[in-house]
Amino acid sequence: MSPLSQLLYLFAPMVLAGISNMVWMKLPILFSWQRPMDAGRNWKDERRIFGDNKTWKGFIGMILVTACWLQIFACLDQQFIWAQKLSLLPFEDWPYLAWFYGAVWGLFYVLAELPNSFVKRRLGISAGQGAQGALGTVFKFIDQSDSVLGCLLGMLFFYKPSLVDFVAIFVLATAFHFLTNILLYLLGLKKQAG
Repeated sequence: MSPLSQLLYLFAPMVLAGISNMVWMKLPILFSWQRPMDAGRNWKDERRIFGDNKTWKGFIGMILVTACWLQIFACLDQQFIWAQKLSLLPFEDWPYLAWFYGAVWGLFYVLAELPNSFVKRRLGISAGQGAQGALGTVFKFIDQSDSVLGCLLGMLFFYKPSLVDFVAIFVLATAFHFLTNILLYLLGLKKQAG
């Protein structure tokens, strides 16, 4: 397994992108993008497809901020030895394509969240709400891990970790995602923790 510091550094751009996207969502700009992705439409069961929380502003924002953050990390890699030593990504192979791979990474993040939202609406769980009991516990885990799995799949376009690193990243990033959501809740950027 790669050293813990390198694994943490590997998903640091995605963590920073997630936080940046939450800030982006709070900015009083581009109100027309704040529309729900499902345009308020219902599925065959007369329930919303995704709900109000899945907006075009958040979807496009996550792609853009992830592109920016991965390009910033590529610039750090070009300028600083410490960044080169920490990084598992082969930035030297694609120094001017980091923004593109970042956009792919962000796209997989947001796409991976949509099935969860779709299933929760089918079960009658409102957007931004949790379920009770065992089902609630299952969805708490899925809420934290769906985007992490999406990120891991998107990462395969530009970096192929070992199976051990893949599992380690999944566990670490899911735990970190949960802790970050608690922090964002305490800062008033999220409506619920976890």
